[in-house]
Amino acid sequence: MRATWGQRLKDNGICLALLLLFPLAVYLPPWIQGEVPQEAGALLSMSPWSAHTPEEAATSTPLSSWQAGTVWPGYQFLNSNRESLGALQWNPAVGLGEPFIANPYNRVFSPFSVWFYLFGFVDALFLSILSKSLAAGWISYYVARRYGFTAWFGLIVALIFQWSGPLVIWQLEPLSDSLVWLPLLLLATDRLILGHFRSWPGVALVVAAMLLSGGLHMLAGSLVCMALYMLLRRLRDHKRAHIGGAIPGYALGVAAGFGLAAIQLLPYLELLREGNAIDHTYPWIFDSSLLLGLFGPSYYHRIGDGDNPLIHVVYIGVVPLLFVGFWGALRRLVERPLRHRIESLLFASVLVGAVPVVLQGLLPGINALRFLHPVHYLAGLSFPLALMVAAVVETWLHLNAEQCKRALLRMAIQLPVFWGGLLVVFVTFGWSALKTDSFPWDAFWCFTLTSLTLLVLFGATILYPRARILVAGTITLLVLTTAWGTLPWIPRAPQADIFPQTDVIRTLQESDARVGGTPRMATWPLHGNQIPALYAPSTVMLNRTEAYLAQVNAHPLLQRRAGIGTLLLQKEDIRGAYAPVRHDLNIVDIFDSGLILFRDQGAAPRIRIAHEVESATTATQALDASPLPVVPGVLLPPVSGAIQDTIQVVDVPENNHLELEIETNFPGVLIVSEAWYPGWQARVDDNVVPILPVDGVFRGVELGAGTHRVAFVYQSASLRWGALISLLCIGLFLTGAYMARRRPRRDH
Repeated sequence: MRATWGQRLKDNGICLALLLLFPLAVYLPPWIQGEVPQEAGALLSMSPWSAHTPEEAATSTPLSSWQAGTVWPGYQFLNSNRESLGALQWNPAVGLGEPFIANPYNRVFSPFSVWFYLFGFVDALFLSILSKSLAAGWISYYVARRYGFTAWFGLIVALIFQWSGPLVIWQLEPLSDSLVWLPLLLLATDRLILGHFRSWPGVALVVAAMLLSGGLHMLAGSLVCMALYMLLRRLRDHKRAHIGGAIPGYALGVAAGFGLAAIQLLPYLELLREGNAIDHTYPWIFDSSLLLGLFGPSYYHRIGDGDNPLIHVVYIGVVPLLFVGFWGALRRLVERPLRHRIESLLFASVLVGAVPVVLQGLLPGINALRFLHPVHYLAGLSFPLALMVAAVVETWLHLNAEQCKRALLRMAIQLPVFWGGLLVVFVTFGWSALKTDSFPWDAFWCFTLTSLTLLVLFGATILYPRARILVAGTITLLVLTTAWGTLPWIPRAPQADIFPQTDVIRTLQESDARVGGTPRMATWPLHGNQIPALYAPSTVMLNRTEAYLAQVNAHPLLQRRAGIGTLLLQKEDIRGAYAPVRHDLNIVDIFDSGLILFRDQGAAPRIRIAHEVESATTATQALDASPLPVVPGVLLPPVSGAIQDTIQVVDVPENNHLELEIETNFPGVLIVSEAWYPGWQARVDDNVVPILPVDGVFRGVELGAGTHRVAFVYQSASLRWGALISLLCIGLFLTGAYMARRRPRRDH
């Protein structure tokens, strides 16, 4: 009997409330207790913060190192400069400065970053993670309902997707921000396949959302996966799959999506033109030990003793894993359109994810493809499996006597083989631990009891065919097994352990200067404590900064040209690269961690006027020990007499604005020791003047003798053009959405 409107409203309300209640139950207690979702071990093991290391230090993983180096400082910079878009355009704390908005990994335009504009850092972080989990649950629930599942079956789909590894373990990653939108991309693609060409705005909206969420690699994998999905649907259901109209609609939707996100995409393309993306993908090896991940991350880490990021996409949950066996027995009885949809998406995800696995030896040598990672292609695997579980449960409840008999026969043959094979894998890879206390008996019993419970549930519904028994039992098992397999691996750390105030940090903050040293500092995210550092983790290295650092590594005193008077070194540095210049350095402080703070009295000021320069002979002229800056195309007259320069900073309202009052008695070049980058403009006495790349990397303007007012302003042309294109594409999108709403409704 068809449910009434009131009953549907009640069921939907309960399911949506549960999808909110579960994330609150997980994320609210740590927030109340003053904990944040971050492993502190990667940070506290570094010298500047090692004095804060607790007695039981947290373990360090590549994921936590990446988050401590880039994700957390990015969120903190966004939060501390949230009052002005101009302040977010330029980040002066990383290297010699770099664009901030231009980098999509900073997620300035992500819907889940809006909280950082409204609240303090810790509160915003909690709300960002909560809203992301809630959006994943509600979006997947909506898509499941659109595919014809009733409310409680839709809840099964939503729970599996909401608590998948990438959305829980990687809750702070750009991948998780973009993965949330994947079910909507599938829904829009399906509409196109069914002949609704006017559904292209749905594709455009999802593509734009994924781009603005910083998931460039996730988007690339999803687009390729959806293209292969369309092909597989055509091969399996040629009568209903209208590829002729789907491909143009898909292409239009993707192009419009890129246009909607032009405000992010154009600045990023400019950034890539001026720099090189740094490969921060985590080390991984696709080997047989990853099969341990089928039973949970805890089992893999305890027995495999590894840290392969693929484990969090290979792990699909114990319940979905066991339901694969049921699918083999019941797939023929599932409605054909739904079966084709699930299997086509599943095969497309696996096939696309296999490409970087098979070609992992070749891809690093191909610049455009070196960032391909199976994580970005397999992360969405949980959604087709979620649809599969819901389809199995619903199909089982609607079998007649003859269908039930045939299904039981196939289950009697297939389930022992499939589940027995899983147990063999479990014991085989845990055999070495059987003689020790490390064998995860809890995982073994969880797997065994879950299997027996599912058999009881399926058997009970033969004698007593009530949907609520099987649905409620399946949901309960999902919650319990997810709590066992995933929640223990959600990172946690006290707020005080994230960029704590140690003696080293306090001293560097008091010095109020950019910190230099050796390349070892490239792993030290000092900018997380709002300390500018010459070497700093980043996702894109500017070409000019990279060339300068390469020369600094060979000749450390070249750091003086960057106005770096504070050097943070370790004892081995003094005996190594800095041994020849030891006599030029004065010890300021020695810390318990082994770090030594030096003051280099010979360092140039951050803002200075050079009255003698060396004119560049080549575009990339190498620097030497000469104190003269290299300035292309500038010839200054000889200085005769005493030099009298006065530089006063009038106003620094934002990171992208510097205003100075200059008084000098000789012509010269005003040098600001920050990176030259397109978009920086200079005015001298209200006249626009060109900015010269001093030493190939710094900003400089030529001045005559006298009094001047100089202003440097960063106004990205690519950001303005991107905003204009996005605005125009919004009009195109709204027009397309209006036309789609006016189309005659068609059953699908």
